[in-house]
Amino acid sequence: MPKAENKPWKTAKSPKELGIKNGWFGEMDRVYHNTKYTVMVRDVQTKWGIVQHACMRNAPNTDIPWREKQRIKNELFGEEAVAIEVFPKVSELVDEANMYHFWVLPEDMVLPFGLNEEETA
Repeated sequence: MPKAENKPWKTAKSPKELGIKNGWFGEMDRVYHNTKYTVMVRDVQTKWGIVQHACMRNAPNTDIPWREKQRIKNELFGEEAVAIEVFPKVSELVDEANMYHFWVLPEDMVLPFGLNEEETA
């Protein structure tokens, strides 16, 4: 089981296991938590392959700094996993809970852009 700041991630019953049938939330089939964060995950079939949709929140329901999101991604999905956070069109916005969403891309997928000059050539 992955560890966060030397505090291990634990698993909990997911919304799917609990029989909650509420859109994407009801499809969440994995839940990880520690003393600071809860992360729920579901697999989504896309034209790129299976993408893991993850949503996270912290105990006080406050902002999560980028560095913490990166650490959580590394611990739960791997340091070399690529994940994206999306800022959608207003017409597609879903903002019913104070949660951060990111999508972990298939391992073999390469984005057509990157943060390093070598990656954009």
